[in-house]
Amino acid sequence: GRRASGGHWRAPEASAIIMSEQNSLLQRAEQEQDHELDKLGKGVERVKALSSIMREELKDQAKILDDLDSDVEKADASMHSMGNRMRALAEQTKSSERAQWSIIVCLLVVLSVLLFMVLSD
Repeated sequence: GRRASGGHWRAPEASAIIMSEQNSLLQRAEQEQDHELDKLGKGVERVKALSSIMREELKDQAKILDDLDSDVEKADASMHSMGNRMRALAEQTKSSERAQWSIIVCLLVVLSVLLFMVLSD
């Protein structure tokens, strides 16, 4: 390079070197920015893919919960119906038990009358 007296660069050459260094720094900064933007873009794509998977999983779980809710409602209705049947059966058993005791009492009366007739002869 050409130097002026005193060992200093001449202004046009120094200016060209500074411009070249600035361009080089600017290119490196742009390359780093492009690299970071690429990484960010890949991250956004991963988040998008994960959100799609999560959306499908949530749809599946919502269907499972709906099915479970339906099954619980059916089981509750069955339990209520079974409870009603058990109450009706209990009532029948009570009346049946009363009928059995009534028959026993009637038979005891008949037996007493027969015994009295047999013993009074």
